[in-house]
Amino acid sequence: MIRPETKTCQNCKSGFTIEPEDFAFYEKIHVPPPTFCPDCRLQLRLLFRNERTFYKRKCDLCGKNMISSYAPEYTYPVYCQKCWWSDKWDPYQYGREYDFSKPFF
Repeated sequence: MIRPETKTCQNCKSGFTIEPEDFAFYEKIHVPPPTFCPDCRLQLRLLFRNERTFYKRKCDLCGKNMISSYAPEYTYPVYCQKCWWSDKWDPYQYGREYDFSKPFF
């Protein structure tokens, strides 16, 4: 049985693990195991058409590193996908008063 293997990303030098199930998949489709970490591979896939510039930055809610189309200097809060879909942040912080006597549109 194949054991999990820890590798170092060729791009960002962070460590990542390749699980036995992953090795079976790579053999099935006849490709070698990856040499880039999942975040760097995602960045390469997203940059394929080169329509955006991507930045490494921290999520403004949980503080984890993420890849974003917004620069770290961006003044508005930017959340990772997990935090965005969670109930950790307060949606009323972005709410606005509404006057029901006026039409919405």
